[in-house]
Amino acid sequence: MAAWVVCALCALVIIKPQEFIPELAGIPLVHAAFGLTLLCVALDVVWRRLRPALAPQVVYAIAFLAWAALTTALKRPAALEERGMQLATVAGVFLAVSFAAASLRGLRALAITLVGCAVLTSGVAIVQSFQPYGCMLAAPDDWAGRGELAPDGRPCESNLDCRKDPPVPDGNYRCERPGPLGTSTIDGRVRYRGSLADPNELSLMAGMSIPLAIALAEGRAAARASRRSRGGPPRPAGSEPPAGAGPRAPAPPRRARAATALPVLLTDRLLSRVAAALRALPVAAVIAAIGAMVVMSRSRSGLIVYLAVLGLSFIRRSGTLGVVAACFVGPPMLLLGGRSGDEATESSEERVALLREAYEMIRRTKGIGVGAGMFGDESSFGLTAHNSYVLAAAETGLLGMCLFALVLYASLKVPLAIWLGDAEVGPATRRFAPAIFVSLCGALIGIFFLSWAYKDVLYMMLGASAALYGAARAEDRRVFVRVSVREAALVCGAMFAVLVSLNILLRILG
Repeated sequence: MAAWVVCALCALVIIKPQEFIPELAGIPLVHAAFGLTLLCVALDVVWRRLRPALAPQVVYAIAFLAWAALTTALKRPAALEERGMQLATVAGVFLAVSFAAASLRGLRALAITLVGCAVLTSGVAIVQSFQPYGCMLAAPDDWAGRGELAPDGRPCESNLDCRKDPPVPDGNYRCERPGPLGTSTIDGRVRYRGSLADPNELSLMAGMSIPLAIALAEGRAAARASRRSRGGPPRPAGSEPPAGAGPRAPAPPRRARAATALPVLLTDRLLSRVAAALRALPVAAVIAAIGAMVVMSRSRSGLIVYLAVLGLSFIRRSGTLGVVAACFVGPPMLLLGGRSGDEATESSEERVALLREAYEMIRRTKGIGVGAGMFGDESSFGLTAHNSYVLAAAETGLLGMCLFALVLYASLKVPLAIWLGDAEVGPATRRFAPAIFVSLCGALIGIFFLSWAYKDVLYMMLGASAALYGAARAEDRRVFVRVSVREAALVCGAMFAVLVSLNILLRILG
C-alpha cells in the first residue's frame, strides 16, 4: 500500500498537475501525499509488509541536506525559511522513496511510475515540436522565457513579430511553440514545465528512466518463461476434485497426432525470435520516443546521458553485439542532436564563466560556501553553476561537497554490490540492481553539466537505490553494504582532485 502512495507522491512532484488543472490549484497535494505515505509506511511495518533497513546513503544524504540548511542559516538567514522548505521537501521525498518502496512490489511500482512520467513528459515535448509558432507572453522579469508562457493567439516567425501592435504594451513577448498541459518551447527547444522546464533537465530525467524500462520488460519476459517451464498457468479454482472424492480415473490414451510440417524457413527458433522481437516493441518504442525528444530538445548533456545509459544497457544485455548496436545508434544521434554554431559557443562560454565565479565564491568564503540556492544571487549572470559537483562546493562548502560525493558513491555501491555479490536474492532484485546502477551512472554524467545538487528527481533515484537495499535485506539478511573510512577518504580525495583539475583547465582556457 505504501509503495503506490509514494509513487503517487513522485508523480505529483514530477508532473505537477496542480499547475495546469485549475481545480487543483492551491491544494497541498504533495504535503497530503507525503503525510499519507508516512501513515502507510507505519501500517505496512506493523503488518510486517515492510522491513525497514537503513541504507548507507541515507545517513550521508540527510547530513548533506542538513549541512546545506546550516550554511544557508549562517550566510543568508533571511532566505532560510524558503530554502529550508525546499531542502525539507527533497529530504521528505528521498526518505519516503527509501522506505516505502523497499520491497519488490515497491521497486516495480516505482519503476513503472518513473517510466510513465518520462513517457508522458516526452510525449508532451514531442507534440510541442509539431505545433506552429505563436506569440506568447512571459512574466515581466522573465526575459529568458524560462517560466510559464501564456499564448495570445497571434502567429509569428520571430520575436519581432510579437512586438508589433501587442495586446499588452511593453509586454515581454516571445515567439515559441505552444504545447499540451500549458507547456511551451524555449528558443525552439522542447521542454516540460515546473522542475523540468529546462530542456537539459527533461532530457536527463527521461534518459535515466531507460534502464528501468528495460528491467520491466525483462521481468515480463522472465515471468513468461517461468510459466512455460511450469507447463502453463496454474489450474483454475474449482477444477480440482472435491475433498473426500476418490482419485480420478486415468484419462483414455489419446491418439497421437501427426506432427505439423513447417516450411524450412519457419523453424521454431525463428518463430520464437520473431515473437520475442514483437514483445520488445513497447520498450523499443519508449526508447525511441525518449531519443526523439532528446534530439528535439537540442540538449548536448541529455544526448551524452542517453547514449551512455543505452550503451551500458546494450553491453550488459548483449556483450559484443551490444557494442555493435551502440555504434549504429550513436553516430546518427550525435549528428541530429545537440546545438551547434554561435548558440553552442555562447552556451559554452557562459558555463566557463559560471565555473570561474564558483571558484571565486569558494575562495571568498574560505571553503564554507554561500548557502544553498544562493549561487544565482551571488552570480553576475543570475544563473547556477551548471555543474552539481562545483555547485555543492560553492554553496555548501568543501564539507558539503564531500558529503554530496559520499551520497552518490554509496548509492552506486549498493546496486553494484547486490548485482555482483553472492547474496541469495531473487531474480527480480538482481534485475533491478543493474538497472538502478546504470541509471545512476547516467545521472552522475548528467549532473556534471547541470545544477542538480538538490534536485527532487535525482533524490528519487538515490532513494530507489536505498529501497533496493531494503528489498534485498528482506530476502537475505546477510546483505550488508557500508562505506569504510578508507573509501570515504578516497572519495573525498577524488572530489578535491576534480576541483583542482577543473581549476587548472579554466586557467589554461584563460
